[in-house]
Amino acid sequence: MAYLEIRQASVHYPVRSTWGTTGEVVRAVDNVSLTVEKGRILGLVGESGCGKSTLSRAIMQLQPLTSGSIILNGTNLSELSTAEVRRRRLDFQMIFQDPYASLNPRFSIFSTLVEALSRRTPLPRKEREQAVAELMNRVGLSPEHMYKYPHEFSGGQRQRIAIARAIAPGPALLLADEPVSALDVSIQSQILNLLTDLTRELKLTMIFISHDLSVVHYIADDIAVMRRGQIVEYGPAEDVFTTPQHEYTRTLLSAAPRLTD
Repeated sequence: MAYLEIRQASVHYPVRSTWGTTGEVVRAVDNVSLTVEKGRILGLVGESGCGKSTLSRAIMQLQPLTSGSIILNGTNLSELSTAEVRRRRLDFQMIFQDPYASLNPRFSIFSTLVEALSRRTPLPRKEREQAVAELMNRVGLSPEHMYKYPHEFSGGQRQRIAIARAIAPGPALLLADEPVSALDVSIQSQILNLLTDLTRELKLTMIFISHDLSVVHYIADDIAVMRRGQIVEYGPAEDVFTTPQHEYTRTLLSAAPRLTD
């Protein structure tokens, strides 16, 4: 069953000069249609500047579409008011590339996670420490460090904190935008395994965005290859990886290192 449908989505930006708009547009996302089945991981792959992050921002309703629609579990998000989108955003959360930039350095991990846990249902004060401890355990962090601050953790640990914050409100859809590209190679597979395990355990649907096809192949059930704002290839991960149909996909494959446990 499709949980997310992207229907002919486009995001165009006007080209501006010193004297105003030129009448030309940059087609960051150009007539993209995709379906993400419930409980599956879609890998969205392409080089920098191809439109991956713009599409993810459009799905998150952080970037308006020029045309098309984003259908989440039967609801057209583009037709909702700002207040309705804010309420629905509990159902779809994002994990960003740089966990240090996405975490508030003034908040302890406890404060960050309590805030996230309380978005859907306020937590009684006496239950907060236990809830944060359980959440930290789930992502492989020691609860004894819950009162520390982001700068006291390694990059991999900070990304685990960011993942904990994303799953805390109980979303059904996760968007992970280059979540391992800022990490050491030795840590990347740990984070990928964590995301895979959480997707299965919590019955999540996920879009995993990366420029590295080998990383996407490691985690994804299906792969969509994006180039110049368009999807040029889409299919089951193993098919795309072993028998790519598009020349651009073959180019990405030839440039990609192989990621192993």
